Amino acid sequence: MKYMGMILLTLLLLPLPAWSKDLSLFVIQRSKNANEVHYHLRVDDRCHLASGAPVSAVWKLLEDSPEKTESLSTFDQMAYGIEDQTVADNWVSFSLKALEQKRIKASATPTPQTGTCAPIAHTDINGQVAILERIYVQTEEKFPKPKVVYIDLFGKSVDASHTPVTERITP
Repeated sequence: MKYMGMILLTLLLLPLPAWSKDLSLFVIQRSKNANEVHYHLRVDDRCHLASGAPVSAVWKLLEDSPEKTESLSTFDQMAYGIEDQTVADNWVSFSLKALEQKRIKASATPTPQTGTCAPIAHTDINGQVAILERIYVQTEEKFPKPKVVYIDLFGKSVDASHTPVTERITP
């Protein structure tokens, strides 16, 4: 019994990896309201892509509650959905339906110090490869659908300086 107690105590004191399954990649913010679209990367316990279509998106309904999420509707998929996911090695390349000209490449690497996976999403921002952090969409509410005025991309350069980079796309 004493031996079993020592084993259990050891297991409780050892730091166990806190492997994530859905890792946050980037977010789309909109002028319409505070709700956001959050993009996630699905990985296994070794930080490898967990499927042939590992990128997904959900609404974060911040106007209701910081914890509340909801799936994208069929209509939302036309604007914020993910297009053409291609998995190679431990990377996935994809685009957003409303921003097809920008390919995004995402992956995750293990972080042994914390026992987690570190996700990363790369895309071209203003002519340079950058880590994509967020996208902002300015719209005018019109019937039957909103008109996109501009889209801003925000990120950091992948070089050692990690300089902030932005790009405005006007449709």
